[in-house]
Amino acid sequence: MLGKRKIRKFTFELVFGYEFNKDESPFEYYERAYDNFICQDDENESVKGQFIGICENIINIDTVISNNLSGWKISRLSKATLSIMRVSVYEMMYAKLPPAISINEAVEFAKEYGEDGASSYINGVLNNIAKSLKTDE
Repeated sequence: MLGKRKIRKFTFELVFGYEFNKDESPFEYYERAYDNFICQDDENESVKGQFIGICENIINIDTVISNNLSGWKISRLSKATLSIMRVSVYEMMYAKLPPAISINEAVEFAKEYGEDGASSYINGVLNNIAKSLKTDE
């Protein structure tokens, strides 16, 4: 069994990779990329569901991110930083994962995959998003 962290990692890798393969549909890209990771059927469905969910809701997710960037435009974010944020915002908005868990995981991913300073920047932006989502309820 992969566990939630491994599922999240695969989802991040798919979201990141898809940034470079937008000539394919998300479904085509998923099927092609699936060969790069090993998981059981139920885990495969979780990864696929999250990846497709992010792709289907990308406009809403990116709008939320854009509205909470301080002094930056979304186009200036690195693809890794943006992908990490997209996964976290999807988890908070659509998967209803508690923000503290999602933000903590995003910060850990930023330390591993992001550039210098990305983890604190992501932490700040995602905390603002979590607050704004709470007030929207």
